[in-house]
Amino acid sequence: MQRKTMWIGITVIGILAVTTAIVFLIRKHSLLGAVISPPWHAAEIHLTDSNGKPFALSNLRGKVVLLYFGYTNCPDECPLTMAHLKQAFDILGDKSRDVQVIMVSTDPSRDTQQALKDFMGKFNPTFLGLTGTPEELQKAWQDYGVTVLDGGETHSTFLYVIDRAGDIRETFQPDSLPASIASDVNSLLKGN
Repeated sequence: MQRKTMWIGITVIGILAVTTAIVFLIRKHSLLGAVISPPWHAAEIHLTDSNGKPFALSNLRGKVVLLYFGYTNCPDECPLTMAHLKQAFDILGDKSRDVQVIMVSTDPSRDTQQALKDFMGKFNPTFLGLTGTPEELQKAWQDYGVTVLDGGETHSTFLYVIDRAGDIRETFQPDSLPASIASDVNSLLKGN
């Protein structure tokens, strides 16, 4: 009788272990940022990148885009966010080839193409800074609900995470952990 009870116990434990493993493998990764549900389509952005080339956000379909609004002379949130994104890229390794970081200027009077290129290059040479006419920038700010005051020095600080299909899936704050950003980007690269 004890032997039969032991085998029933082992069988039950085995079934529970297999069930747990299956659930773990098929469950969707829960995003760690502030999830936007349902996701909303990212508004088109037409500006000029830090290399002097015309930029259209829609040209990045198929990549995960990390979109931030800031300025090159920022003493705190902007460099902190870019440093965290650099660390997230380091965690992602080769997968970062399918990710694009973009910072749209909130200070067009000082954020020249060269200033943007120099600032973004301090973190990663693939990171792009975007600028444009005041009207073009105003449209981008408005489309993303970004408040810009005091000549660009006061601005919203959300990092928008856009999936491969061009939908905004979540946002992060500047103090978010690079590992959390990398984890979510990795999940989106896998199609979750």
